[in-house]
Amino acid sequence: MRKYQKIIISLATIFALSITVIGCSTPQANSSKQTTQKVQTELNKKRVITDIEMTPKSFKYKQDDTFQEKGKKLTVIKMHIANKTKAGFGVGAGDFYIETKNGQKIETFGYADSFGDVISSGKTLEGNAYFAIPKKSENYVLVYHPVNAAKEQTLKWIIGIPKK
Repeated sequence: MRKYQKIIISLATIFALSITVIGCSTPQANSSKQTTQKVQTELNKKRVITDIEMTPKSFKYKQDDTFQEKGKKLTVIKMHIANKTKAGFGVGAGDFYIETKNGQKIETFGYADSFGDVISSGKTLEGNAYFAIPKKSENYVLVYHPVNAAKEQTLKWIIGIPKK
């Protein structure tokens, strides 16, 4: 009789452990039904307009204790611009803006090392463009559209959410 009790207890223990292991290994359903989509960004993607190559390299938050705009955070976009034309080309951070998903334009934030220069033929320019964006994160689009340019002279990149 004791032999059967030991076998039954052993089987019950094995059964309980296997049920526990199976229950712990199944994926849990997300009760909030919150779907988070990872947006495919176009950082490091070169776009060309009249033989001028433009590439946003990164989109990050900028730590600056003197930045005091309420409800906003300072961000920086590192740009690489190459002039493949036979003449100089003038470009500056002010030729860019960020667009929100609802179409709001966010102009550049004047900062000491924002880029702006005439790029000689065959040369490149690396520089930063700064933007004061709302604290709540959303996906952004970087737009190149110089003042007084034709509407078709516009380039866009999906740059997503800034990195820390």
